[in-house]
Amino acid sequence: MQTKDLTLDDVDIYGGTQTRVETNDDAINSYADEMASGAVFPPITVFYDGAKYWLADGFHRFLAAQRNEAESISAEVHEGSRTDALRHALGANSTNGIYRSNADKRNAVEIALEEWPNMSNSVIAELCRVSGDLVRRNRTAMEKLERIEPQQSVTGKDGKQYPTGIEREPRGKSERSSSEGEGGGGGRSSGKGKGEFGAEGGSNAEIEQDAKIMIRNGEIKHSELDKLNSVTALDYADTAINVLDRMKPEDPRLREAIGRIERWLAKQKAPLV
Repeated sequence: MQTKDLTLDDVDIYGGTQTRVETNDDAINSYADEMASGAVFPPITVFYDGAKYWLADGFHRFLAAQRNEAESISAEVHEGSRTDALRHALGANSTNGIYRSNADKRNAVEIALEEWPNMSNSVIAELCRVSGDLVRRNRTAMEKLERIEPQQSVTGKDGKQYPTGIEREPRGKSERSSSEGEGGGGGRSSGKGKGEFGAEGGSNAEIEQDAKIMIRNGEIKHSELDKLNSVTALDYADTAINVLDRMKPEDPRLREAIGRIERWLAKQKAPLV
């Protein structure tokens, strides 16, 4: 590893190594102001494969420097590929200055599962620095929504193959007990979860309920509602309301969206009570 100044144009920020749901514009502005006042920030982290410098950590610092129209930025340069940069990025945000939201954690897990669906829940949890239970729940939801293929076996921390059922603990456990009990080669729990007797990972109804909650919270794209068998009109309404609630009041799209809903309601025969 070496530290050197890189021109901003040399750094690739579009390689899918950003693991947050979105960047924090307030933080970018704050960083930019401090940089303009002479503050020195830690170097960003990049991986160089001989052709490209892949940004792995420091997106907010990079965007702040870009906003200030800086020509270069200090960077810790590691030898490695885009995949190495992504591996670093998935866990880097757990310890840096801007803490991850729950949506950020889920997004990191989803990226990791899409990239390495054949890796065990415990390996993904360690990579993303989250609980094994969070990985298990996201894997189940993503398989249900056909975002990833179900795996017959996964690779554990020791590099050996294990049946996927080993890591699919019964539902109904607490976050603490689930995260303590999960592992790449651990034994199967004998407890029963809710839903089908002896079923691992819960019944289809529970899985879809989890998926709907994640969609409403903005943790899975709302378009995924169409793939759920149990979805109702109320689910679509609740999801639309949640999307509007998350929009900033000054966002012009908010007024456009509300106007469209109002026009639709005006066409309906039945008055609102």
